Amino acid sequence: MKTTLLFPLTILLLFSCSGQSHKRSNIDEFYTAKGEWDSARLPFIKPYEAIIVTKESGWGMNLEGIDGDTGFSHIKKANVIDGVILVYYTNSILHGNYVKEGWYVVVPAKKIERGFSTHKKYLKYLESIHISAEPILYDIESIADYYEYHDIIDWKKIH
Repeated sequence: MKTTLLFPLTILLLFSCSGQSHKRSNIDEFYTAKGEWDSARLPFIKPYEAIIVTKESGWGMNLEGIDGDTGFSHIKKANVIDGVILVYYTNSILHGNYVKEGWYVVVPAKKIERGFSTHKKYLKYLESIHISAEPILYDIESIADYYEYHDIIDWKKIH
């Protein structure tokens, strides 16, 4: 009697587990890979990511060079909203010049990478792309903490 009850339960368990692994296999590895042994990474929108190798340079981001820049370091805050990557960073480079603070707006689907050295210009640009209220940017360490314990980053669940 126990064997006949156990068999359907085992089959049900196997199907439920295989469904989960199949579901996860549909997720691009870009969004699940945590990094290499000597670095950590946070995926934004493919191919954009933040990477940290040393505490001195902090979290950095490579760009495609669309706006002339190839990347920057010292990311402090970020968020991804409706296909738009928003980043705030300090003590880095913008258009070949050192800036105390900067903001980047990246829209991969439209091949847009725009950097700003003032908060006012950043807000004005956001308004021009129909983001009227300034979005919350999350502390980069809070994002890293969230990602450490989750398979992918759900940007609406970070605090």
